[in-house]
Amino acid sequence: MTIDVLAEDLQPDDLLDFSTKRGTRSLQLTLVERRTNGIKFMGRNHDGQLFSSGMKYGQSARCVRP
Repeated sequence: MTIDVLAEDLQPDDLLDFSTKRGTRSLQLTLVERRTNGIKFMGRNHDGQLFSSGMKYGQSARCVRP
């Protein structure tokens, strides 16, 4: 099921649809850190490439959860 959640509700193992300047990527989250100014996350795409980025608290994120 695809749902919109707030950045602070992201959890490891979520499948995140993440938009970048080069398009949308689907990432399987491996790490979610809650920091002072926002959320830092790391995840791998379907090819196994590692991506790292972040979001501000309160931003909407689209993810797939079982």
